Amino acid sequence: MSSGTYEFDDRGRKLFKPDVPSFPTLDEVHDLLDPAMASVREFDRRLGAWNREAAVGRLFAGLDAVHSSAAEGSTTTFTDLMEYETSLRIAPNVDDAAVVAAVADAFQEDAGDGLEGLVLRIHRRLFERARDKMVAAGAGKLKTRANFVGDPEFPEGFFGYTSPSSLADALRNWREFTLAADPRTSELLRQLLSHWMFEHIHPVPDGNGRIGRLLVPIVMKLKGQTTMACTFFGEAVHEEKAMYFAALKDGRITGRMTNYARQMLAFVRATAQANLERMDKLQALEAEWKSHFASFRSDSVVHRLVRYAVTKPVFTVNDAQAQLGVSYAAANTAAQAMTRAGFLAVPEDVKRDRLFHAEEVLAIFDRFRPQSLQVR
Repeated sequence: MSSGTYEFDDRGRKLFKPDVPSFPTLDEVHDLLDPAMASVREFDRRLGAWNREAAVGRLFAGLDAVHSSAAEGSTTTFTDLMEYETSLRIAPNVDDAAVVAAVADAFQEDAGDGLEGLVLRIHRRLFERARDKMVAAGAGKLKTRANFVGDPEFPEGFFGYTSPSSLADALRNWREFTLAADPRTSELLRQLLSHWMFEHIHPVPDGNGRIGRLLVPIVMKLKGQTTMACTFFGEAVHEEKAMYFAALKDGRITGRMTNYARQMLAFVRATAQANLERMDKLQALEAEWKSHFASFRSDSVVHRLVRYAVTKPVFTVNDAQAQLGVSYAAANTAAQAMTRAGFLAVPEDVKRDRLFHAEEVLAIFDRFRPQSLQVR
């Protein structure tokens, strides 16, 4: 069974152009498909019920952006991203954090100008401010040179993605497959198979992995399968990167998508379940904080700051003041009250700038923080 065709560039290197993949039968995947879709829909429902001005969804989008980027070599942690997204714009690697933040922002994109336009807008968002002038110049443009990845099974040790000369045809096939509607097939399966096609086309110079993982939740929302772009799987890919690439390669080599589809469905379900557990912990934490300040007036700034800190776990007083629409003094007084209660802390290295950390929230999301920094 064929999964695509090979072409040759002017140096005789093989370049792969994927065919439209065939759906596995429901018998081959139903035991994973139904639980995966149920978990995504429950996560979507919970987000919608609690998504205060998109802040909750942004929190989880940031987490997926961190993991999806880490699978490509990014070193920005969730805490780093939260610090970068304050008014201080600090991070151990500011350039890297800026790209991760752009990935998180991209979950809000739509396909109003077509799928190819969406891909190029996301690519521009990620790389237009790159320090490397060649990378910045290519932001928002399709590739003009073939791109490769290391693979010892190929001559010279590299596998070549679709030739730039074949991009128009390959992207047309991908677009038609992605946007097709057929009640006899699962939309989640369609988008996961679309992801397989996209990753083998690699239409832009760089960032194809992150962009491809963004497209699945965006298109699932576009096609009415979820109300929010939340069909995440970046965390699972980060955890099991070798399995992810092996599954992509298995589909290409065998021409059968069963193993790939099963692996991806497992990734989607595992990510949704992990996020549902985080949401449980987050809501329990908020209830605990509210209970602690039960003696305060219900309209007090500290109660509003509790709600804010749950979804913005790193902030300055200026950030809180602007978001809550209160005076600097009122925001600072509320932050001090939460600090005395042990709910906020100011890291030693940023005390001068009064960067507040909601350590317990960060501990729920950031699995890569030093244990000494985690609370409970």
